[in-house]
Amino acid sequence: MRPGNRGIAMYRWSCFVIVFIGLVVLNSCVSSTSFNVTNSTSIRDDNAYAEIKAIAKKLENSGDPVFYERLIEKSKVFIEEHPKYRQVDEVYYLLGISLIALNRTEEGIQVLDELIRYYPSADYVEPSLLRLGLAYDKVGEHDKADPLYEKLVNHTKYRGGSYAQAAGQLLEQERNARTGEFANASASNSGPSASHFINKAALDFQVTGLKGEPLSLSEYRGQVVLLDFWATWCGPCIVEMPNVKRTYAKYKDQKFEIIGISLDQSMAPLEEYIASEGLAWRQYLDSNGRIANMYNVRSIPSTFLIDGTGIIRRVNLRGSALETAVAELVRENLEN
Repeated sequence: MRPGNRGIAMYRWSCFVIVFIGLVVLNSCVSSTSFNVTNSTSIRDDNAYAEIKAIAKKLENSGDPVFYERLIEKSKVFIEEHPKYRQVDEVYYLLGISLIALNRTEEGIQVLDELIRYYPSADYVEPSLLRLGLAYDKVGEHDKADPLYEKLVNHTKYRGGSYAQAAGQLLEQERNARTGEFANASASNSGPSASHFINKAALDFQVTGLKGEPLSLSEYRGQVVLLDFWATWCGPCIVEMPNVKRTYAKYKDQKFEIIGISLDQSMAPLEEYIASEGLAWRQYLDSNGRIANMYNVRSIPSTFLIDGTGIIRRVNLRGSALETAVAELVRENLEN
């Protein structure tokens, strides 16, 4: 369904017809003929789009599967014939979610992926990122869903919006608990989600670190701090650890620190892992969940990135998004 091939061919043919007719009637009505052909093509496009919107409205009101099939059929034709239409991204979106609704998930994934790749600046990319992530969760490909959610949460264009908030809630769930239905992301746990803490003062604590030293957030005031909730038994935490180590090594001499809050149940596996991996930042064994409960941590890994004034600026950063956000805050902190 790659846009451009059939649509471009038809576009070139239309242009040829217009030019040919114009040459034949040059002395009498070239302007009116050219105008009428151009307008009839535009009207036809608009009518096709209006028909798709009307079917979508009927589907919304009735939920009848017949309208799904009709919408899919009309949308496929429209995308092939009008790849440059101004609302083609919306048609892609309607097609993708309709396919997924009929459990033709792989087809829906392909459609939404094409929309995001071929029309990266279009309005419907934002909801498509969420829908595509949910589709990957539906088929159990959670590793493909996470980058899509992270883009919504971390990208300057999307973060702070409702789709970013939904993506943040999904990232807080255990991967295997995500089934592709957003209703399941509405946590039954009481208390605010991680995104609720953004732009608020980080909650301080006074505990004793693994080496018997006093440990608190307040002592790090003036530095950028990553509060990292994790455990040695958490597979995703271990997968993410090389990225955390790399980020720490790069910025530890630029007023950046990490405080690890381990949810392990005993000291031995934690100390063994720290030694084997050479983790240089300070750690606290939160086996009773004291600090995790303060921050209403529902799943791990869970991270809170805190600026030099003690304000939480970003949450649940992973992959390259972590280093990008740390670099931004470190630079900001050093300039102040």
